[in-house]
Amino acid sequence: MMKRFDELFSSRAFLKVVSLVLAFLLWFYVTGGSDTDIVRSYRLALQLRNVPSGVVIQRVPKDIEVQVAANRFLASNIIPEKDIVCYVDLQGLEPGRHTLPVKVSLSAGLKLISLNPSMVELRLDRTVEKSISVVPELPQIMDGYVVRSIALFPSEVIVRGSESDIEKITKAVVTPTLADLLSKEKRSFNVILEPRGHDWSSVTVLPDKINLEAEVDIVKIKKEIPVIVPIEGEPHPDYLVTSIVTTPGTVILEGPKLTLDEIKAITTKPLDIKGITNNIEVQLPISVPKNVTLLGETNVTVRVSLKQKIATMKYENLRIEVRGRGIYKEWEISPSQANVVITGPPSLIASLEGKDPAVAVYVDITNIVSRRLSIPVNVEIKVKGIEVTSIDPERVTFTVVE
Repeated sequence: MMKRFDELFSSRAFLKVVSLVLAFLLWFYVTGGSDTDIVRSYRLALQLRNVPSGVVIQRVPKDIEVQVAANRFLASNIIPEKDIVCYVDLQGLEPGRHTLPVKVSLSAGLKLISLNPSMVELRLDRTVEKSISVVPELPQIMDGYVVRSIALFPSEVIVRGSESDIEKITKAVVTPTLADLLSKEKRSFNVILEPRGHDWSSVTVLPDKINLEAEVDIVKIKKEIPVIVPIEGEPHPDYLVTSIVTTPGTVILEGPKLTLDEIKAITTKPLDIKGITNNIEVQLPISVPKNVTLLGETNVTVRVSLKQKIATMKYENLRIEVRGRGIYKEWEISPSQANVVITGPPSLIASLEGKDPAVAVYVDITNIVSRRLSIPVNVEIKVKGIEVTSIDPERVTFTVVE
């Protein structure tokens, strides 16, 4: 039995049948088992062939939409950039406008279904170049600065492109900022073609960057500025600052206008008046801001004047004492009590709160011979540093009692 199989598998007829079956299967796979092609769509760049020398091409479409058909095997292996090429042939064309057909080159087995656009309009311009001067477009220069000079290296550039583009160029500029001008260093800037907003992508600028050097001076001015003395601390609680006089009250500063415009006043070293009880006069150094110069003396004289504070206390219904030796045995005074107002330093007046009165109220009846007489009320001050400002009543009536 096995011998028969071996003879069958090794026979020429069997091998021919197997080969035919395999060929049929391969054909079936390649053709997809049907007569229907598969359609693929692509967006491809348009190529320009045989471009004449000395011209620039304008208005070249970016993409061409292409539809191609192929069997299943080819469709799955298409490499667009290799198997499909869209191009226009510019052989022998002169400068001007041209409407040209889009041509397609396809690899074997591919069929073109559609092409959009199938025609393109191109414009061929002569390539020209010219030299133009570069102009610095300066920023707004603030008060206090002046531009002495500006140098560009190089001061001219070569522009190369289509004749129509080159004719549109009005000027070439660089645009440094104020910080660039003040840097005092050589800086590089892109050359900008005007009018701005136009598409200059097809124009070549040589060189496209240039160096700029600028000399900008700071304008110095003089300004009279008031002097302020920073005060630290407070005088003794019994004293009040009535005035602080600075001599001189103003000074002259020299410096950049922008800096001086920001300076409204200038200060000295702080003055500490903590706990002082007398007028003082001192010399203080002036604190000079950066980037400015103080003209004249660097110190000022500061005079601080004080005034003693006054506090008030009122004693009410103090008994009026009778002092002295009278000639009568019985007598009386009316009224027998008085109110007294005293003043003094706040700390002293405060220390008297809750203590025995700091004054004594009395009348002196020595040598009184009249039986009825208005006599003055006197006050004895028992505490140093106070003053009596009011006695009520100021006089009382002395009357002999029968």
